[in-house]
Amino acid sequence: MFLGYLQVRQYQRAVRKWLGKGILGMGQRRGLARPGELLILVYNRREDRVVSVQSMRGYTIFARFEEVKEYTGLSLEELRRIGIERDAREMKWRRRRHPYDPAELTKKKGALIQAVEAVDKYLRGRAEEEEAGTAGN
Repeated sequence: MFLGYLQVRQYQRAVRKWLGKGILGMGQRRGLARPGELLILVYNRREDRVVSVQSMRGYTIFARFEEVKEYTGLSLEELRRIGIERDAREMKWRRRRHPYDPAELTKKKGALIQAVEAVDKYLRGRAEEEEAGTAGN
């Protein structure tokens, strides 16, 4: 129980570190026979670039967040393509029966594509708010 608390604290520290640096998107993939993953994506809307991707991957509570440097600097569309490819590779047994569908709200997707979709959802919400604000004037 105490060790789980330490892992939650590490997650909170990682989120606090990136708050205010851009739009945060998070994704998770639970693992039974393979390691689970928790991913934090930081996206800068003005530059259309990913600022940072932090991944915690492992079987135990001793896993730590590590930066995934190859994703830093990519656009959201490039990262979406990589996320869909990675999802198809990691979940090939599920994708045979259920092809990837961005409208599907289930968490039965890879952590990277979930984080990208979270940023998309935030951006769509902001666009709708701005549209409603200009229509009301």
